[in-house]
Amino acid sequence: MNFEPDEEQRLLAASVARLFEDHGAQPSADPVRQWRDYRDMGLLGLPFAEANGGHGGRFEDVMLVMEAYGRALGQVPYPAVALLAGRLLEAAGGPTAQALLAEMIAGTKRVALALYEPGRRYRWDDPATAAECDGEGWTLTGAKIAVLGADRETVLLCPATTAEGLRLLAVPAGTAGVAMEMLPTPDGRQAANVRCDDARIPAAAEIGDPARNPALIAAAVDGAIAAACAEMVGAMERLLGLTVDYLGVRRQFGVAIGSFQALQHRAADMLMAIEQARSMTIHAVAMLDAPAAERTVAVAAAKALVNRSSRFVGQQAIQLHGGMGLTAEYPAGRYFQRLTVLENLFGDTGHHLDIVERAGV
Repeated sequence: MNFEPDEEQRLLAASVARLFEDHGAQPSADPVRQWRDYRDMGLLGLPFAEANGGHGGRFEDVMLVMEAYGRALGQVPYPAVALLAGRLLEAAGGPTAQALLAEMIAGTKRVALALYEPGRRYRWDDPATAAECDGEGWTLTGAKIAVLGADRETVLLCPATTAEGLRLLAVPAGTAGVAMEMLPTPDGRQAANVRCDDARIPAAAEIGDPARNPALIAAAVDGAIAAACAEMVGAMERLLGLTVDYLGVRRQFGVAIGSFQALQHRAADMLMAIEQARSMTIHAVAMLDAPAAERTVAVAAAKALVNRSSRFVGQQAIQLHGGMGLTAEYPAGRYFQRLTVLENLFGDTGHHLDIVERAGV
């Protein structure tokens, strides 16, 4: 499958590449300033309809951005905030969701989807977190883990079980009864574990409705998985570039090891794996507007293949670099760490193969 960007998309890709490279050159830069840079370039509004204050970008535009994000090892939580929580807010609609979306696009508030729970692996559709309404507000009790994009100023979107079905509540992280533990991820970013103990939430904090929420969340997650696949393609592409450069300068027996045909074949195999991953990602992106069952299978198939490609490319890169690939100072190891995290994000290979198998594909 081939995807040729048009002139507007090429300009977008070049612009975001420059921004992300600038951020990557300043690893200790203020993340608040970097987030403002995303806003000023229009990236926070890119995925959303103009009627909702966005820029009307297409899924293909987001894929180009995420490839550049992956190549630069982006650190700010753009995928989790804009492409997961933000898309869910837009789909849900209603006054509360629209107000939060407007603040997110303006860069004044972050929103994160608190999706997963302890002991449930990748299941989110039947949460143990429970909510009860007494007419004046909600009482929320439960735990969420590995919430990407969250900090102590974030508004958390918490799926919770009620008698009527799956509710979605907007919970400010500073709410009384909400405890948050920030943890580093293996790739140098942060995630949060959240505990709600009889946290009181206003009645107006509800988003969506129980009948639609599972489908809305599933669509948002599928879009985020496709974005993660694009990020992995970008990271693999950069890792291959680092590997080829290293093969050209590392000398053994008086010659560059890149002159050895066996190592050239290894690099060629890495390139083939990346191109397969890119093709499957393009297919997944093209299917995001398809009926739900077809969309989910296409996205799961893409994630399974991209996971395998990233494992192969990452392991080959580390082996071809030798000890250099394991040093903290050299970037190859950091790309391998990012790919390892993304491989397990939203479901590992086995999880997505199970989805494809159940669909009978």
